[in-house]
Amino acid sequence: MSALTLSPWQNLSGSATAPQATRLEDYDNHRNRALELVQIEIDFIPNQEFELDDDGGEDVVTSTLRQGNDSSQGDVDLPAHLRRLCDCALLTPEQERILFREMNFLKFRASVLRSRIDPDDVEATTMDAIESQLAQAQRIRDHLIKANMRLVISIVKKFVTPQQSFDDLLSEGVVTLMKAVEKFDFDRGFRFSTYAYRSIVRHVYRTVTLAAKEEASFTRDAEEWAFEDADTSSSSLMSDQIWSNLRELLASLLDRLDRRERFIIRSRYALGAHRKARTFQSLADKLGVSKERVRQLESRAVGKLQAFAVESKEDDLFTAAML
Repeated sequence: MSALTLSPWQNLSGSATAPQATRLEDYDNHRNRALELVQIEIDFIPNQEFELDDDGGEDVVTSTLRQGNDSSQGDVDLPAHLRRLCDCALLTPEQERILFREMNFLKFRASVLRSRIDPDDVEATTMDAIESQLAQAQRIRDHLIKANMRLVISIVKKFVTPQQSFDDLLSEGVVTLMKAVEKFDFDRGFRFSTYAYRSIVRHVYRTVTLAAKEEASFTRDAEEWAFEDADTSSSSLMSDQIWSNLRELLASLLDRLDRRERFIIRSRYALGAHRKARTFQSLADKLGVSKERVRQLESRAVGKLQAFAVESKEDDLFTAAML
């Protein structure tokens, strides 16, 4: 197929005929497609073998990608949706090396072809070849990720904490695995699992450690923020004794809430030292959750306090208000 070289300004004197309009539209579509390919980032690990243009591994790649899933590879202790992520057959060292080589070789060839593109003079067959090579590289990448999912899960299970759920850490581990697949040099002489294991462990460990530090900082700041002594100079309609009694009763009710609920109620209703109600957004930033989630937690906590108040004896309320 010859390249479309029609200029948009050719044959435009007077009204364009239908064939001319069609050719102009084809030209624009052709050029836009070329421009999109030029803008795509193609990252690959270079290798001297690529210059030889050797396609000897295509048969292995094709047969590996066609392999059916192996349900026996799944961990019976995992939920069904996670078992499905682990049912891809493990790769042999030869399969692994060939897949990584082919993925990077396809990107290399696509990059070479793409470097020769002139958006105003490029054949459709060239663009077809680039898109086909990038699509096949993507299929290989996806297979490599799935074949190593068991590694991610086995690592993540060791790092789960009350602050870091399995799902959160799994997400972090999968992202790290995806990056490792892109960065792995198949010609270094060691297995991908060795490289990926180190990367995932380092990242997950940093994630858990950072979360623990933030939790400790949050707890310390929250206690200082919410439990400081009241400002004795502030005016009040109640005597200090009445306020002290009611405050003690309220504290006993608040103690029945969990730590995060207590923090939100004290902050939202100005029960802290600063006597200033905090906004949902400021609490969301402090807790590291969404504003809507803070609103839900406040509503739940208020409901609990109302139930606690109903359960309390009326004498407790009268006694708290008496000098």
